[in-house]
Amino acid sequence: MADYVMLRRGRNALSTATHVMLSIGLAVVSTALTVVSANWVFAIILVLLSKWRVVAVRPRYWWLNLKANLVDFTVGISLALLVYLANPAGGSVNFWQIILTIIYATWLVAIKPLSSGLATEIQALFATFFGAFALSLVTAQIDPLVGVIVSFIIGYGATRHVLIQSDDHDFVLTTFIFGMMMSELYWIFYHWTIAYQLGRATTTGFLSSFAIPQFPIVSGIMLFVFAHGYKSAIRHDGKIRADDILAPAIFSALIMILMVFFYSVPNFNI
Repeated sequence: MADYVMLRRGRNALSTATHVMLSIGLAVVSTALTVVSANWVFAIILVLLSKWRVVAVRPRYWWLNLKANLVDFTVGISLALLVYLANPAGGSVNFWQIILTIIYATWLVAIKPLSSGLATEIQALFATFFGAFALSLVTAQIDPLVGVIVSFIIGYGATRHVLIQSDDHDFVLTTFIFGMMMSELYWIFYHWTIAYQLGRATTTGFLSSFAIPQFPIVSGIMLFVFAHGYKSAIRHDGKIRADDILAPAIFSALIMILMVFFYSVPNFNI
């Protein structure tokens, strides 16, 4: 369940400020550990330790808590990996590591605590995009089967996060279907990856380049359309209304067309 940072009954300004500072500290310290050690392990351990409340209950609730926190786990672990991948050599912090640290701090302080329908969709999109982003960049170092399983978990967790707040309480099959779709999408992009360069490929140091693969972009688009279509079906007795899905579908199709026909020139020097 979401951890509310905003002021509310029973929480004073001091405890709220402490929570915010600790959240920002988690983002900064995890990056610092990665930069100093030139290793991603310490940052991920810190992220996992920050979720100690998942197991601070009776063991029979651990599995339920784990599923409820999959999105937060995905975002935290993915951003920790991306910070490392932005500069594997370590030693000094670069521009992209600072940006990723700010994104993680923003997630912890401003995005994760929200609980509205729109907020849960944004949180799920965060998990899908950054989870697929990190997974794409480590694809060459892992077995394809591991990537398929991890992509399923990312898709399952993101869909569950959105649908658990819907009126349909029998959404297990739907979450598994979307997880399978994510796995199939990963398998396709595993064999043909196209990435977009951020910054000049020859630039080093603080402004070193970084690449965003198509897989996280397409994954986010797929979740966006899928969630809108499913919610429309729930509201209208199993029928998807055109006015509910038309705008998201057109927007997503335009992005796909732009990527496929105008921005899909392979770059083998990433």
